[in-house]
Amino acid sequence: MIVQIIPIKNKVPLGSQKLFANRFRPIRDAINQHALEKYIKSTSRAAYKVLLIWVAGNGVIVYLHHLGVISKIGMFMITLIYYVCDLICVLVWCPFRLLMKNRCCTTCRIFNWDHLMMFTPIMFIGGFYSISLVVLALLAWIVWEACVALYPERFWEQSNAALKCSECTDKLCTQYCQKLKKK
Repeated sequence: MIVQIIPIKNKVPLGSQKLFANRFRPIRDAINQHALEKYIKSTSRAAYKVLLIWVAGNGVIVYLHHLGVISKIGMFMITLIYYVCDLICVLVWCPFRLLMKNRCCTTCRIFNWDHLMMFTPIMFIGGFYSISLVVLALLAWIVWEACVALYPERFWEQSNAALKCSECTDKLCTQYCQKLKKK
C-alpha cells in the first residue's frame, strides 16, 4: 500500500503509479480538454456506481456483524475472500471492467481502490493491525482520488502515452494485450 502513495518506478505496475508525474508521458498533440473532461466525468460516474454497490453490499455484511450473525473471525475470513477475489480480478477476469468499461488494469479508474475494498470488513474488528491497514488503505484512496481531481490527464490514455497498449510493459496485462501475448 505504501508504494501506492509514493512514486516508485521499478517493479510496480503502471496502473497503480499513473497518478505520479514521473509516470506521466504527455502525448505530442495538444490535449483535447473537452474530451478529457468528458472521459473523467464518465469514468468517475462509473467509479462511484462501483463505490455505491460496494458500500451497499458491505452494509449488509456490517449489519449482520452487528447482529452477531458474523463474528470477528467471520469478518477476517471475508477479508481473506476479498483478497482472493482481488487476485482473480488482476490475474483472471475483473467484473469491475463491465461497470468501468476500461480496457485493462492499467487504464482502470479504480485501480488503487483495491486495498480499501479488501480491508473494509476488518475495519469492524478493531485492534492496531486492522485499523492501521484500513487507515493506510484510506490514505492511498484519498491520494488517488485527489490526483484524479488535480491531474486527470495522467489517467487517460489519450493524454498519457504511457497508458497506451503499444507502450505496455506490465506483465499482468498479458490476458488483454496482444503485443505481450506474442512474446
